[in-house]
Amino acid sequence: ADFGAEVVKIENPGIGDETRTFMPPSAAGQSPYFLGVNRNKKSIALDLRTPAGRSVARELITRADVLVENFAPGVMERFGLDHEAMKAINPRLIYCSISGWGADSAYADQPGFDSVFQAESGFASLTGDPDRLPMRTGTPIIDITASMNATTGILAALAARDRLGMGQHVEVCLFDTAVTLLAYFGMNYLASGKDFVRQGNTAPVATPIGMFECSDGGAIYVSCSTQRSWEKLANAVLKRPDLAVHLNYATHRARNEHQAELMELLGAIFLTAPRDEWMERARREKVPAGAVRSVAEAFASPAALERQIANRIEHPSGAFVPNVASPFRLGETPVADPVAAPALGENRDAILLGLLGLDDDRIAALEAEGAFGTERG
Repeated sequence: ADFGAEVVKIENPGIGDETRTFMPPSAAGQSPYFLGVNRNKKSIALDLRTPAGRSVARELITRADVLVENFAPGVMERFGLDHEAMKAINPRLIYCSISGWGADSAYADQPGFDSVFQAESGFASLTGDPDRLPMRTGTPIIDITASMNATTGILAALAARDRLGMGQHVEVCLFDTAVTLLAYFGMNYLASGKDFVRQGNTAPVATPIGMFECSDGGAIYVSCSTQRSWEKLANAVLKRPDLAVHLNYATHRARNEHQAELMELLGAIFLTAPRDEWMERARREKVPAGAVRSVAEAFASPAALERQIANRIEHPSGAFVPNVASPFRLGETPVADPVAAPALGENRDAILLGLLGLDDDRIAALEAEGAFGTERG
């Protein structure tokens, strides 16, 4: 939708997408969670349990370039809306299915959410301190990345359709996504046979990488994974040139072998000045470091203000709601101006009349047959 596609969100009548209920907090009486991931979309409420509701869905699919569904495997087939059936009425359709375990998995009928897959994949085992249970990430990173993978697959399928003239089925599952997010940890295990032991804020591949408390109670995260950055940190930021040439810290290998003692030493040094002073020194010397901020601090930071990450847009209610800007910056084809997420069923008539070309009599008949639920969305 940010890229200009006309995106129609099909929701259950009555409650709609359940993330609409994820409150508090609220903005214009709406869930910020829902508002945050549904901008620039249109909403229609259809009861897919009814023949009339399914008939409207089929008409939409006939005209669609892309269909995305994340029902449990088998549900779309029971509705008669599975890939093979839709391919017959729209051979150019890109049909994307997102599931927990994959349609051909022995676990296909099992439920699963982001945190489940962080646990099952080993992803959570990478986060936290070694003497405590693993921790999930604060944001639902598997959900987010699965949707990004789906977008990538869809765009690849659209490019293939331009060359080959045919649609295809794209499948993404959360378990596969989570395992691939192990990145080099997975590859290191496959190459060595050794399981990874989580190291808190440090890293097994380079030193110093970690978080340090400062004299004002703030914290700084340092990520000096190269020899050059380490030398600039020691010489110019910490003003401890002796560390740069010390036998235990002079080389990459030596620092890794003496990681614990070096991190303890650096911890004591960082406690001698406030966070912003360290950050000023690090930025002046272009040493990779970041101020450890809260969410509120991040949105109020100079970088966020400069990039205009947060803004406000008008909601259908007439109120203004917060919006996080799209991260994409395209020079010649800029992203669409943000439009607030729709109310449930808000675009029903525009979709039925404008997109499908149905007349008032047909819409009334569909309504009488329960296509839109017992109450109009």
